[in-house]
Amino acid sequence: MAAPTSTEDSNGPRLTSIPLEVLLQITSNLTTPEYGNLRCTCKHIEETLFTSFSREFFSKKQFMFTEFSLQALVEISKSRLSSSLKHVIFGLERPSMQSYHGQVQSIDLQANTHVQSNRFRQECVDHMSLLYTNQDVEMLAEAFSHLRNLDTIGIRDWSSRTRNRDYPLNYWNSYGVRTFELETSRHLERPRRFPHGQSGLLDQAEYLSRVFLSLLRSLGKADSRPKDFEVILRETSLYDHAFNLPKYTDVLIKPVLDNLRTLLLDLNAEFTPAFVNVNHTPTECPNYLLRTFLSRLPKLEHLRLNFRFYRGNETSNLLSWLAKPISAASPDTTKALTLLESPRTIEFTNLRQLDIGMVTVEPKILSSIIQKHRESLRVINLHKVSLLQTDPTKSSRDNLWAKFFGQLSKLDLKLTGMKMSLLSQQSEGNRSYRGITFKDSRDPKSREWGGTDVQSCLRDFVANVIVSGPNQDTESSHSGDSEEDGSDDSMIDIDDDDDDDDEDEEDDEL
Repeated sequence: MAAPTSTEDSNGPRLTSIPLEVLLQITSNLTTPEYGNLRCTCKHIEETLFTSFSREFFSKKQFMFTEFSLQALVEISKSRLSSSLKHVIFGLERPSMQSYHGQVQSIDLQANTHVQSNRFRQECVDHMSLLYTNQDVEMLAEAFSHLRNLDTIGIRDWSSRTRNRDYPLNYWNSYGVRTFELETSRHLERPRRFPHGQSGLLDQAEYLSRVFLSLLRSLGKADSRPKDFEVILRETSLYDHAFNLPKYTDVLIKPVLDNLRTLLLDLNAEFTPAFVNVNHTPTECPNYLLRTFLSRLPKLEHLRLNFRFYRGNETSNLLSWLAKPISAASPDTTKALTLLESPRTIEFTNLRQLDIGMVTVEPKILSSIIQKHRESLRVINLHKVSLLQTDPTKSSRDNLWAKFFGQLSKLDLKLTGMKMSLLSQQSEGNRSYRGITFKDSRDPKSREWGGTDVQSCLRDFVANVIVSGPNQDTESSHSGDSEEDGSDDSMIDIDDDDDDDDEDEEDDEL
């Protein structure tokens, strides 16, 4: 009897004849390895699933600064998946000789262990060479030059738990992490919090600064113009030296900065401040390089500043500078003092969204920043912000937030969204703080609004904001300490669409 030639046999329809929408329902219940195996069954299935596969696994990818991880990015950029990749994140994992020396003493002397030890050692020295020779910039530039739909560049120092297909067994890691750990039996070094002054903290900060500047340079070399640059951190933060842009990099970096629309930063002020000339007097200027950097972003629409490791005066200094109106006066060009000129005041004329987090600030400074940008500003998010009472005659229970929201109602704002979360207030010179809650909120510690009637919103905020009793230790409550997953740490530091770390065998073959 001749074999059947139709797509159906006595047992019913074949997999290849199932409608696409039904096939997608089936694949949604598969783990990543199972999904990869299904795609390998036949060419027809692979072609049918390719669009949904590329959208899920290759619209956003995370890599790290190792040769094998960056090489995977280069190969993806030259493949048919290139057009799908719009968001590239870089983790801060790295092979470390310091951890190598710490682990090699406990090695069980077996043949396989020697092989793994050699592999780990080689990865460490290869990583150093990658950075010392600037090969990381060359590889990144090669990849970015082929990613013509690239919209967003990110840096993070944590692994997301939103790997939906394999949750909760696997994290959304940088490409190659699992393979590295299997082949070396060792872990990559990840950023972690050090007590102030320890050498590890400085080493992490320098590495993060290197990654930040390398990404800007490589984007310039590739003639790539992503609109969004997101630095979302939990264990470390950007020191001021990360924003140093030497003149010889200007021709590469300026076009990248000119095109940026979104900038998200987690900042650290633990760096020697510059001294600037203010009325012929040497004056400390924290975050001098950051101020200069921000002044070079003419099209910025969304700015987030998380002041993760700051003290009061450092934060007030920077935010006061952001609040200053644009002055028509010419800068002081006298040479009485051989000092830097104070960075010119700036205004983001296109700024639509402002996020400020983890800071203690006077209400008038915050309202001045908002007033300065009121014509363009549409969304305000404040997270872990503590308002500072500077009037010693006022009670610590005086509701600073109700007054602040009342002040905003006088600014003729055109807002369409506001979110307030984990707010507090404190008196100057007093480390204790008073938490803020909102009546009738599902989560009393937060309040969110969206709409067109901003005056109604602000009246609601004024009527429902409550000052609670005193709590202790302001610094520990606003320095970025968080739960295990850090979900309350940054304003939007968990991406709900991080579906996978994409490190199945099929991806390794690209």
